[in-house]
Amino acid sequence: MKFFHTALSVNSFEESQKFYETVFGFHVRAKGERPELGSKFIVLDDTSGAVIELFEHKLPKKLNDDLMDFQQVGLKHIAFIVDNIDEIMSKALKNGAKVIWPIKKGITVKRIAFIADPNGIPIELVEV
Repeated sequence: MKFFHTALSVNSFEESQKFYETVFGFHVRAKGERPELGSKFIVLDDTSGAVIELFEHKLPKKLNDDLMDFQQVGLKHIAFIVDNIDEIMSKALKNGAKVIWPIKKGITVKRIAFIADPNGIPIELVEV
């Protein structure tokens, strides 16, 4: 068995696609539409085989949950191992991200940080 992908509902394909391409090196692999859901999607992948599926809905609903509330059951964030956390943090902030947790020393890894992508979705940056 192999993990396949992570799906994210986003406010704007253009903004989100640019963010994940520019900051993390993803590229468009496929595009499609789900008319019965009122949505379109883009599948992005990178050279390591990681896949993110972005959904844009005709009638999007705002994210109401605090995904950083780790006591609340459910998906909390996506995470990327990065070679240079300072460089990725800078690139992310220039492309619409916001800092949730600044860079700090990790417990099981060298350093970590949390940012929110342009949609408010938490992303953990991990430097091993």
